[in-house]
Amino acid sequence: MKTLIVKKQAINISIVDNEEYISLTDIARYKNIENPKGVIQNWLRNRNTIEFLGIWELIHNPNFKGIEFEAFKKEAGLNSFTLAPQKWIESTDAMGLVSKSGKGGGTYAHRDIAFEFASWVSVEFKIYLIQEFERLKENEQREIGWSAKRELSRINYRIHTDAIKNNLIPKN
Repeated sequence: MKTLIVKKQAINISIVDNEEYISLTDIARYKNIENPKGVIQNWLRNRNTIEFLGIWELIHNPNFKGIEFEAFKKEAGLNSFTLAPQKWIESTDAMGLVSKSGKGGGTYAHRDIAFEFASWVSVEFKIYLIQEFERLKENEQREIGWSAKRELSRINYRIHTDAIKNNLIPKN
């Protein structure tokens, strides 16, 4: 699990199905340290949030249950409407949000969704989050680049030594 530090707030990143998911719970702690779960549930009550999540799922998730999405969309924004991440995930077969329990648990979201949530929490926080996430990606690319160059050098060395043995060194 990777961690970003954004405005003195630790934000965990977890790998889910080879994709990076950012902790919404950690982002919500920036807004309300005592009740991050309530921040997430308030965000999920918003009609624009439900539309965003539904459209994201329709684009990225072939198993998404659109009929259940329409039911949530119809109720979203009403005073009586409440929605927990687990209910959204279970009802719609969503893959953009993941709910984990135990150590390192909480609600995680694909980075597209996490950035949208961060914007709802604080536009300034979102900008710093994106900046830190991009810095992390650049560092990873540098490490991969170094590793790839090292591997290419090893392979080239083998090719060169074999060519010298076969073509330049006499067989006697």
